[in-house]
Amino acid sequence: MYDNQHQKFRDYEKEFIDFLSNLSLDNYHNVTMIDLGCGTGATSLYASKYFKKIYAIDVSELMIKQVIKKSEKENITNIEFINSGFLSYEHKAEPVDIVLTKSALHHLPDFWKQVALLRINKMLKPSGIFYLFDVIYHFQPTEYINKIDNFISAFEAMAGEQFKAEVETHIRDEFSTFSWIMEGMLARAGFEVEKIRTSDGFVMEYYCKKVRDIALP
Repeated sequence: MYDNQHQKFRDYEKEFIDFLSNLSLDNYHNVTMIDLGCGTGATSLYASKYFKKIYAIDVSELMIKQVIKKSEKENITNIEFINSGFLSYEHKAEPVDIVLTKSALHHLPDFWKQVALLRINKMLKPSGIFYLFDVIYHFQPTEYINKIDNFISAFEAMAGEQFKAEVETHIRDEFSTFSWIMEGMLARAGFEVEKIRTSDGFVMEYYCKKVRDIALP
């Protein structure tokens, strides 16, 4: 149900290929990646065809069970599945080349987003890549009424009345933030934003590089 609904307006494979094309990596086959908030595993499954090792993390046990089932069906053996979250996952292996999170960080209020970003820093190798894909408001605060009305209408046209209600719930009850706040949090977590992509002022992609280690208690 989740995948069917999202595939009305998202092409998971194209998203992953676009992500790859924007990375400056010489040898994909040696890359290790953490997929934080992996959901039903679309990104992890595509990444497994290119990268050496994937750690698929999600706080929902149901989501983890679904992605395990998919990986078994495709005989994928280079994904490790972990039922955990942004604030609880402890990475015990060597730091990875990439940490990726898609449509998940908005579940945390800004205080806890900052803590999550600090923790992500520790999971990455020096100069490692942090990729963030999420709803992040990239418009002037005074424009919010028209921008949000247009955003909701666009999703209703693409995915129907049910998803319109989900978008309204997201805006009302979840914790998407403004881009200038997010960019400040990224800088304070030791990241340098190298590239930003957006087409609508809402869904944003940040390609970041770890430029310094952050000491945590």
